Amino acid sequence: MNRRIPIAALLCVLLSEAALAQVYVIPRRAYRSPVHTYEFDWKHLDILVGPNAEGVAPPAAHRAHQQAPGAPGGPLPTAPTVPRTNTGDNPAGNSAQELLPEGAGSTRSGDPGTAGASTEDGGTRLDPGPLSVPIFLPSADGGTTDAGSAYARSLGDKSGGVRFYFYENEREVAQYAAPQLEDAYRYLVGRFKFVPTQTFPYILYSSYQEFLQTNITPVSEGTLGVTSTQGNLELTLPYLGDHRQFGEISSHEMAHQFTIQKVRFLADREKVGGDPLNGMPLWFIEGLAEFYAKGGLDPEGEMMVRDLLVNPDLARGYAFLDFWSPGPYGFLWIYKVGQARCQFLEDTYGEGFIQKVLDNSPKLISGTDKVPHLEFDGLLELLTGDAPQTIAARFEDWLKQRSYRAYLKSEQNTPGVELLRERRGIVTALNSRPDGRVLMYRSIIPETGESQLILVDPRAPEDTRKVQGDGVPGYESLHPVFGRNFALSDDRLAFVAEALARDILYVQRYTHSIKAATRDGTAAPPTRNAYINNPTGLYKEAPYEVDFELGERVAWPLERHGLIAAHSPAFSPDGKQLAFIGLNERGTRDVYVLPLDQGPDAKPQQITHDVYAERSLTWGAAGIVYTSDATSHGYYNLFRIKPENGNPPERLTTEARDHADPTVLPNGRLFFVAYDQSHSDLHEYTGGGSIVRRTDVATGLFEPSPAPDGNLWTLFHLSGERKPALMRAQQLLSIPVPAGSQDRTTPPSPLPQRALEGAESYNPFAWKNIDLGPILGFAGGGGGGFYGQVAASAMDRLRNHALLLQVAVYGSFDLTDGILLYVDQSRRTTWGGGLFQSLRFRVDRSLVQAAQGQIPLSYLISGERFFGATGLARYPLSTFTFLEANLNIGGASYFLDPSTAFILNLQELNGVGDLYSQWKQSQPGLRFQTEVSGAFGYNTLHYHYTGVPTSGTSFLAEVTAGVQPFHGEFFGNVRLDAERYFPIPLGSTHFMLRGGAGTSFGGRFARSYYLSSFDTLRGVPFGDTNWLLGQHYLYSTLELRVPLDAIIRIAFLNSIMGVAGFDLGGVGGSLRDMFDRRVLDAAVGINVGLGPILLRLHFAYPFDTKAAAGRPDTKWVTQFSIGLAGLEGYMFKQRGGTRQTKQGPAPPVSLNAMRGGVR
Repeated sequence: MNRRIPIAALLCVLLSEAALAQVYVIPRRAYRSPVHTYEFDWKHLDILVGPNAEGVAPPAAHRAHQQAPGAPGGPLPTAPTVPRTNTGDNPAGNSAQELLPEGAGSTRSGDPGTAGASTEDGGTRLDPGPLSVPIFLPSADGGTTDAGSAYARSLGDKSGGVRFYFYENEREVAQYAAPQLEDAYRYLVGRFKFVPTQTFPYILYSSYQEFLQTNITPVSEGTLGVTSTQGNLELTLPYLGDHRQFGEISSHEMAHQFTIQKVRFLADREKVGGDPLNGMPLWFIEGLAEFYAKGGLDPEGEMMVRDLLVNPDLARGYAFLDFWSPGPYGFLWIYKVGQARCQFLEDTYGEGFIQKVLDNSPKLISGTDKVPHLEFDGLLELLTGDAPQTIAARFEDWLKQRSYRAYLKSEQNTPGVELLRERRGIVTALNSRPDGRVLMYRSIIPETGESQLILVDPRAPEDTRKVQGDGVPGYESLHPVFGRNFALSDDRLAFVAEALARDILYVQRYTHSIKAATRDGTAAPPTRNAYINNPTGLYKEAPYEVDFELGERVAWPLERHGLIAAHSPAFSPDGKQLAFIGLNERGTRDVYVLPLDQGPDAKPQQITHDVYAERSLTWGAAGIVYTSDATSHGYYNLFRIKPENGNPPERLTTEARDHADPTVLPNGRLFFVAYDQSHSDLHEYTGGGSIVRRTDVATGLFEPSPAPDGNLWTLFHLSGERKPALMRAQQLLSIPVPAGSQDRTTPPSPLPQRALEGAESYNPFAWKNIDLGPILGFAGGGGGGFYGQVAASAMDRLRNHALLLQVAVYGSFDLTDGILLYVDQSRRTTWGGGLFQSLRFRVDRSLVQAAQGQIPLSYLISGERFFGATGLARYPLSTFTFLEANLNIGGASYFLDPSTAFILNLQELNGVGDLYSQWKQSQPGLRFQTEVSGAFGYNTLHYHYTGVPTSGTSFLAEVTAGVQPFHGEFFGNVRLDAERYFPIPLGSTHFMLRGGAGTSFGGRFARSYYLSSFDTLRGVPFGDTNWLLGQHYLYSTLELRVPLDAIIRIAFLNSIMGVAGFDLGGVGGSLRDMFDRRVLDAAVGINVGLGPILLRLHFAYPFDTKAAAGRPDTKWVTQFSIGLAGLEGYMFKQRGGTRQTKQGPAPPVSLNAMRGGVR
């Protein structure tokens, strides 16, 4: 038996860069690189940790709760999927609350606002009541309960508390965060009647940009906080410069911590062999975290749920579903409707019912042979006494009474609001120029997730101009989840974009012209609305033609002035200055003014100087108006300041509710948004502290801005979207608002602070900060030898340093491949070093020459054992581009597989002669060898939510060179991979243009390329070495991909996509050989997504190109593969009797030159 075949097969299965006897070619894609532009000097301090705490929480092991695929990972509509867990618990049937010892507790101050881009308003927090004390629940005989130890219910000496991590640059905000952290912990102790006994890491970042650079867990924009269930329950979140928003996010994530630990305790106490959380629906898990963080159902949440009920959009699948329905995986149904369901349970079945559910959660998995475990609806039926249908009916009735009562009381309804129906994507922010004739909005394109800034004249809404999209160099993000980040003047526009984890202010001139459209020389008939055109009837053309011209764009990098982020820009009335809210490197927000006529080197002038947070601003003739929580009650009120006179800010409003989105009209009228009960309405400040409510809508109006003739543009919340709408001046109401209870001169309440004395410096190499990963491996043996593989890892607590080990044995310990690598990813340059031994196999050119074409290539393969030391470095130029280098120094020796040597040794078998002896004599033994690799990557791809790239570019270039200096050998290879996607506005439909090229050099040590026919030249039967193997290759693919989900729907499939395209290319030992073996084929087929699995079935027909070598087949060629969605390469490919596998190249790219496998 030829042992080379199973060895090569095992290499292909087990080693990610293995390929049979050559460099295995599949299309590669450059990976985006995180850019660590900040350096952190970490400290940690234990808070509320009792002397008998059980230490840092261990990994979740088998109890780790996995969210369903596609579930959002944070309290935002666009949040990506992030593993998360939450559950709560209190002793069943015991609702009494014991008092804490005097001075041990505190109630939470201030009501949290909502997160993200939406208007923030405090909910009506449930009265936290007195907090509880630590006791054991005695049994009837005075001992502990028969089920095991009970849990503590107040802050006693077993309190686990938190290990608070912060870095020195953020010490100031950390001193404000620590009291909020402690306050939230005590609050949740009272709610959960439970004190965690295990300490969990609480890791604070000052800004959102710094948070996104964390190595602790993968996060992307849209996630505001993460609680890990796969490590030591690390809680990671940013401070954002907003004290109240931070408090809300912290409470949400800390609720997850409490639920995880409490449910774990119950599972252990009941000796349950599983995780009850897996039996709970996701809406309940996330809904209860929102419920406790908001203190019930907050005004925004109730408004959103009401909209779902009274404004359904069945065409989009936006409609109220059953109480038990999991619904679509999104922010609304999982978080907000989940929060409403938790409020319903508490209102209907008594306060503390959520904890009662969690107390009985072991019943979800603790069934016996006689009594099966309960489903979630069965558990609620057991606890409520109501059948599931009754619970659903009661919830629907409860919700309708609340929603329709508020809906019917509203004086203004949807038909009274004139919508801008023609929009590109989902609008997230809106602004207008002073005369209201031009709008600018930011929207998200659902198919790709790209955010765009759009200019539009509402009189011709389909004739828009794209100002900028994100996801490209220089404009990495337009911050779609943090409110308005752009502004308009008569002739300029300004917007904020992030690049290299810092915001840049861009100011650009524009011109706008409009003329009446004509039809056959006749002016188009006027529409009913002179300000907005929504064509109806037979005549669909817009009555105007609009032209936008964009001029020079000037950038103001804020990093030069110690600023990280900018929010809510606004032009001065004369357009010569720009005000914005800036977040500095110390983590605090203030108002800044930038003079635009002094060039890009102008320094912004800081206008406010306090520790309080500002959220949004506008600029009128009387000065800059902004919202701030520099108030005695902690709500956001309106303030005004004149930057030119240096006087302190003037407080305008004093209400004990949040005011947001101020705007000043050209005539000086000041409007803003505030929640009235659970309606977000427009209000007007009329001077002297007086406020008049101007609207009464059923849902909400946001971000008002000037419109012509005293009207207002707003975002109207309707059917799950915030849609640009015109609110006419004559529609405005006049509802007086009672004066605020505070005097405008009342000083703000000081923010609680905690001195961080005793904080220890974080040592990543201390044993207590090392987390050992699981050791994975398998082994087997028999007559064919011993086979096995083992992988292990260790990382520090903050995941900045890692030690990786991988060892594999393929039939014999002589065929051992392994690497021991240390990696440091704490800074922008990721680097590493270690020891390795790599196995490689190649078509030996000395044997090919000696065989004279009489022996198959499969018997002319020699092996190389390359071992020594390796070093690597990766430097990201930006999120989209990187440079990478890899250096390997060591020794190399060569060998033949025993069965191959046997065949080559006997002329009777090979038909040529004793080739083995000739090969053995030519081997020099151990040689000193050095190899160096370099790679450059570029990636701007945008993905459809199904995981398919639909737009953007990827380019990857790699050069590898090796030298044996004492033997005069020099060899290497060059490889290029590129692809470009062109979107078509029909779902995820797109064109894909892909190409690749490669060449190798170096005589006998030059490696050949072996193309995967399925991924490159589909008209070639898989495994046909005459058409797929060579020293040089070139291929290209043009393909149209069309989603078929609208035609074919199968419940368990993610997506079905039709494919049609052409392949062109060739492989050979020279350019002439490549031309003689050129291949042109047409291919059709389907791609099917089944969870993370991607199935591809394609049929290709090779055309007769009159090539000297003919064509690879005269019939249709079938190609089938199974792979992982989002990863290049496939687990299984088949054509005829040849089978091989190849997974996508894992970063770093340059490790390809060193990693083992068959080359």
